[in-house]
Amino acid sequence: MTEHLVPLPLSRRGQWWAFVLLLGVVGMWLLGLYAYQTLPEQVPVHFGWKGTPTRYGDKTAFAFLPFAFSIAPIVLFLITRYRFTLINRYPYLINLPAFYTSLWRLPPERRSLWVNRYFEGILGLGAFLSLYLLGLEYGIYMGTKTGHLPLWFTPVALVAPLFLLIPWVFYLVKLSREMAQEAERYSSETS
Repeated sequence: MTEHLVPLPLSRRGQWWAFVLLLGVVGMWLLGLYAYQTLPEQVPVHFGWKGTPTRYGDKTAFAFLPFAFSIAPIVLFLITRYRFTLINRYPYLINLPAFYTSLWRLPPERRSLWVNRYFEGILGLGAFLSLYLLGLEYGIYMGTKTGHLPLWFTPVALVAPLFLLIPWVFYLVKLSREMAQEAERYSSETS
């Protein structure tokens, strides 16, 4: 396990996920700047369960939303950007047991491809997360502008994370199974 993984560029799918992720982050910042420029000085800064304002404050509170919302997608993007550096230095970072144990049983020329597929899943999650957070930011902006959160806001805020995480977990399980099968085939061919 002392071998290093050879860096490979992302596939078109991975590049697409990275583009969508960054597009979502840019959208958050553009909406935040637009909202800051167009909202009055005093705006609702907190809403209750029914979507009505419970506290008012300065519009600078809205200026922090893009910063707070873009942290997680940017971290996922940077982790993917430096994936081979991180894994070559700290191989235990791929902590899915089936993935980690199967990766090193593969021929060296196939390992980097599987790492890319793993990180494409992370980018996909980041892309959907950035769009989800952009949607929440838009809902907050509309609530701030109209004095009442849109009807869709609370259900989307509560349920959408499940629709983000559940498919992602299934993707990782499927990926681990496929890689374990390839590792098994390779082991049987070489023995």
